[in-house]
Amino acid sequence: MLVAALLGAALDLRSVSWKGLQQRLRLGIPSGTVWFWAAALSGFMHGGTWADIFAVAASWFALWKEGTRQKWLFVAILIGMLVKRNARIVQPTLQSVRLFDPSGFHSEFFSHFGPNDFMGILLHGTWWIPVYYAAVMLVCNIGGEELWWRGYVLPRQELAFGRAAWVVHGICWSAFHLFMQPTLWDTVRMAITGVALSFVAQRTKSTWPGIVGHSFGNLPFFLSLAKGVISQ
Repeated sequence: MLVAALLGAALDLRSVSWKGLQQRLRLGIPSGTVWFWAAALSGFMHGGTWADIFAVAASWFALWKEGTRQKWLFVAILIGMLVKRNARIVQPTLQSVRLFDPSGFHSEFFSHFGPNDFMGILLHGTWWIPVYYAAVMLVCNIGGEELWWRGYVLPRQELAFGRAAWVVHGICWSAFHLFMQPTLWDTVRMAITGVALSFVAQRTKSTWPGIVGHSFGNLPFFLSLAKGVISQ
């Protein structure tokens, strides 16, 4: 996806100018407001009571810094947060809807992400593993997904769907992860995250909030590996 994003942007521009690629992929230097939105998205994607409170506060500061008078937007953000936090009410029902049997590769793959081993390699004392994983995660996983989806695809979807592009984009991004969503609950849960991510990306016209927020969203995987490395 990282390569596809760079190639797609270069083909659109008919140029390999780094300045042009930065502009096309929305990688320009972020403003202070963009960083507030990045902080809000990070809290939302990381999850937890304090992280969610932080996300609401950061989104309020972002709107305040924008000078917007759209109070309904902050109310909508609060409602979105409440939906996220209370979605577990329907979890048992949605989990009963199986999309595929996770007992094969899916279960085997995710059961070896720490804290005892990583893909069959014992974690204790092996510091190169979290370093390797962090590099792969930042460049290939987060870098690839964000440059392709938020940097390349979203601007094109905005041309087709206008102000509603973030909704379409968030659902599409969630569907992209169907291979790791064995139940309908997993799909709905990721769709909530995806819609929030795409909302911020479209509002800021920047790929950076997605990169930062995605990093915090994937942080538990890294912490699980680090915990295994330092375990006795």
